[in-house]
Amino acid sequence: MVTGDWPRFPLLPGRWAVPLPWLAWPWLYLTLLAASFIFLASAGRLRVVQPTTADFLYLPIALIMTAFLVSVVFSQVPSFSWWAFGRLLGIIGFSLVVARIVEDDTVLAGLSIALAVAALLLAIRVIMWRFVQGSEFPPPFHIPNNAWLGKNQISWVLNLLAPLLLARFLAARHTLTTLVYGGAWFLAGGAIYLAFSRTGLVAFPLTTLSLCALNLHYWRRWVALLTVSMGLGVWLIAISPTPPIQLIASLSHPDRIANMVARQHVWRETVRMIADHPLTGIGLGTYDDVIFLQYDAVGYEDFFRRGMHAHNTHLHVLAETGAVGFLAWCYLWFTIARFLLRRWRDGDRLGRLNSGAALCVLLAFFVHSMTDALIAARVHAGLRMNLTLALLVIYGIRLAAWPRSGALSMPAAPPTAGGGAASAIIREPSRES
Repeated sequence: MVTGDWPRFPLLPGRWAVPLPWLAWPWLYLTLLAASFIFLASAGRLRVVQPTTADFLYLPIALIMTAFLVSVVFSQVPSFSWWAFGRLLGIIGFSLVVARIVEDDTVLAGLSIALAVAALLLAIRVIMWRFVQGSEFPPPFHIPNNAWLGKNQISWVLNLLAPLLLARFLAARHTLTTLVYGGAWFLAGGAIYLAFSRTGLVAFPLTTLSLCALNLHYWRRWVALLTVSMGLGVWLIAISPTPPIQLIASLSHPDRIANMVARQHVWRETVRMIADHPLTGIGLGTYDDVIFLQYDAVGYEDFFRRGMHAHNTHLHVLAETGAVGFLAWCYLWFTIARFLLRRWRDGDRLGRLNSGAALCVLLAFFVHSMTDALIAARVHAGLRMNLTLALLVIYGIRLAAWPRSGALSMPAAPPTAGGGAASAIIREPSRES
């Protein structure tokens, strides 16, 4: 789900081959993921009746469902809103299932490795594609992938994964896991740079420096990693100075960048929409219809009822669900951030590392959300993006609470190969290391 699809192989610039065409079916991986829930339940890994670390989310989830349902009732296009609400129920159901699966320590360790491998595959594919394309080619928008559309969605995924990868690198005890996590983080940063997502180029160093600042005890590890990555960054800037210049220009003079001007126009129209429907909004999942029929969305005609969004997640939620839905949305993230902050304050060294990484995932999400709303209804791969975000947030919450001394009535992992792997992968390094 994170990687996007089965790896392709370059034939010619711009042309890629898939070994088996059916492996390129975009829904294949979500289908397998849903089937895995059944297998995990039959194997006893899905703890249906026992409490979970994420149980504190029940109240904010209930509030957000109620608030969004109000926007559905008063929707401008009821059919779109009911469809979007059904999609929301699916995302919530997925989140609750994941919360129960990751209570198993062996599954938690397996998920850590799976995410690292997925990040490696996705980053390598982006890097290969850019080198096949050629360094003189203008900054890309589309990157061949069956699931994610272009640089922005790929940058979202890699930036959401990066803090978790960095945390696992800092806590790894063995050479192999250190290389896997460090390499995945390193290549993710390189892929974000080569994809040239402006917001991604801001989010990656911001989350990296934040996580390092929150975990000064690990300075011996992260200083070495940052030194190497900064050296590579300077070299990339030296051989291709155009992207950094364009990035600085877009940040200091956004009025000179065409897509930033277009975004500013959409933001103004969204503010008008909010002013017209301040309490309950225009209706959940109706933005890509209403902005064309009642407001001005010039230049985006191809996205009519095809995922047009406000290019700002917070404005998008406020426009569709009004103040009622937006407050419930904010309360959900406030509850998650409060839990992680408490874990960071009260936890030991490993607890602070894991909770800091989860907080940086939220930071990456909100930074990207300032210029895009890739979790909106009918956005290409929007469902996958929602599920990926839910997966990483639930995984981060569970990781922040590990290890827990009697926090839940759950037996310790048995001394098997799987239990040993769990301890080796997510345990902090010893003082000697």
